[in-house]
Amino acid sequence: MRRALLLIYIICSLTLLSGCGRSMFSSRRDMEHLRPVQTMGLDREGGTVRMSVSTGPGPEEEPALVMTARAAGLEDAAAALQDYAPRDELFYAHVRYILLGPSMTDDSILPLLDWVERSPAMRMDTPLLVSSGTAADAVTGVYGQGGDVTARLDALEREERFRGRTLTNLRDTAAGLMEQGGALCSAVSPAPSGEPGEGAALLPAGYAVLRRGERAEFLTEEESLGSALLLGQINGARVRLGGDVLDLTGADVHGELRREGEEPAGLTLTCSVQAGIVERGRGETDPGRLTEDLCRAAEGWLTAAVARAQTLGCDYLGLRDRVLSPWEETDGEAWNGIFSRLPVAVTAEAVIDRSYDLSP
Repeated sequence: MRRALLLIYIICSLTLLSGCGRSMFSSRRDMEHLRPVQTMGLDREGGTVRMSVSTGPGPEEEPALVMTARAAGLEDAAAALQDYAPRDELFYAHVRYILLGPSMTDDSILPLLDWVERSPAMRMDTPLLVSSGTAADAVTGVYGQGGDVTARLDALEREERFRGRTLTNLRDTAAGLMEQGGALCSAVSPAPSGEPGEGAALLPAGYAVLRRGERAEFLTEEESLGSALLLGQINGARVRLGGDVLDLTGADVHGELRREGEEPAGLTLTCSVQAGIVERGRGETDPGRLTEDLCRAAEGWLTAAVARAQTLGCDYLGLRDRVLSPWEETDGEAWNGIFSRLPVAVTAEAVIDRSYDLSP
């Protein structure tokens, strides 16, 4: 009896394993048709969303799939893209970059954040960038010139990391929108590479600001430099002062809130910036004068950055947490009202390291 039961058990086990084997083979075969989406672009067009995607290469080095579709919402756009790829299944677990066109507003981004957060595959630490042109052009235009948008963004991210900076991500954006009413995002700008067959390049373009119900606002070079100073991400920035090129190697910015009684009366920002000389002008540069020029430039960058934030009525620079004590309970909306009216005074000091000077 025991032998009979044992025989039945073995037969059942082999049957189950055989079934698993067929299932595993089927899954493996299906995996050959999975096309992981690596870069996603999103634009707002009237009441619709245009989603553009670039996948990784397929089996046997098949070229990447690059497609774009327009629909009422994100899920409908993803379904429409799948219809364009009947042989392959688009897989969103490996999205490495999300590009937004300037038409995307906070009202459009909040559904995106919610969609990603609810997705079992996508991640909130995915880098989020804003393109000065449409995201569709950035995704499909690079490919159309024989390039790969993901490779371009990989190169850009490596350069940013080399400079000691990180790309903003979905989580940073969500926190900025909820806590400060606006978020500072890395910006890119498409540009021709200049080399035949190399396609277009995506160049870093400072920062863009996302706010509730508004189009993306792109900061000028001065405003981006001032924002980078305040964020502590200035390391590696190259600036030209007169005939000299400087490498900004670090900065520290301290903020202090002045009061009249209990009411905020002004904001003082004190900046200490370090730099090295990369390229000297034709004439002999006076070190003292160059240091003074850098101080004035840093003051101008900070002033421009804060003035733009005040004009937009949003402390996306996070100054509230620097100048208010932990026990002072002021929500983001109330602080934005205070911040937008504060007079700002800026002072800067600079130290230029002349160790790059190899002259005898």
